[in-house]
Amino acid sequence: MKNKSEITIYNETESFGNSRFPDFYISKYADRQDEYLNRFDSHRHTYFEVIFVTEGSGIHTIDFTDYPFVGPCVFLLHPQNIHKVFKDVATLGGVVKFTNDFFYFDNPNSVFLDFYGIFDDIDVLPVINLTTTEAKEIENIFSLLHHEYLCIGKDSQAILVSLLKVFLLKIFEIKKKNIEPGLLNSSNFEKFKSFKKNLEARFNKNHEVQFYASQLNISTKSLTNLCTQMLGKSASQVIKERILLEAKRLLRFSSLSVKEISYKLGYEDQAYFIRFFSKNIGISPVTFRKNISIS
Repeated sequence: MKNKSEITIYNETESFGNSRFPDFYISKYADRQDEYLNRFDSHRHTYFEVIFVTEGSGIHTIDFTDYPFVGPCVFLLHPQNIHKVFKDVATLGGVVKFTNDFFYFDNPNSVFLDFYGIFDDIDVLPVINLTTTEAKEIENIFSLLHHEYLCIGKDSQAILVSLLKVFLLKIFEIKKKNIEPGLLNSSNFEKFKSFKKNLEARFNKNHEVQFYASQLNISTKSLTNLCTQMLGKSASQVIKERILLEAKRLLRFSSLSVKEISYKLGYEDQAYFIRFFSKNIGISPVTFRKNISIS
């Protein structure tokens, strides 16, 4: 039996229904007002998910942050995200679920998701509000995906992979509209993506800006300028926020002790970790765990 403090994880077998594509699923949905609308349990998935809300409103809580939403909008969720949705009213829309393996169908060496960074923990924009024009564009591509999914053609999977890329790239284009034109194609953006990838792989072992700067063969000042340019935050702030997010996840959704969590995050000195957490969150790890468990 799952400990009540542990996070519920849904996998493809549970969530993809009878899909004939083991790594892909798409469906339209329409809530009924008289149905049970909300799932109050926080959970995560073993797959990526895009939820396209055309009508409705509510609050989407993702990794301890509340994001009010009003359709039309898009939710971006990757396997790391822990979330739950509260709906004020019945919503209308669609959902696309897939794993990274789906992109290997036409390219066994695909790095599509890593290359564009559409989903990540660092440049977080998990709820994207859409203009009427943007919503129509997303809806058109979604409809093509859904239609092809329902077909039984010999080339359907290849077509779905291509359409899914178009769908995600359109969302990526909308997501990045506030970034300076041309910046996404610059050498600095390539360095920034490398930094994000290194941080995601090593944040629980390496906490210093100097380490990540050395991986890119640049100075700490250059890395800080890079992060400021891309995110409006210093490199040390980006690193700190990633560690704190994982600490919150472990405190809320694991039965690990504070000592075990501090060690898991690369702090051999438990007292140092407690001071770090308390200074940045405003309460101790123990108090955070106690407060969040009864909220």
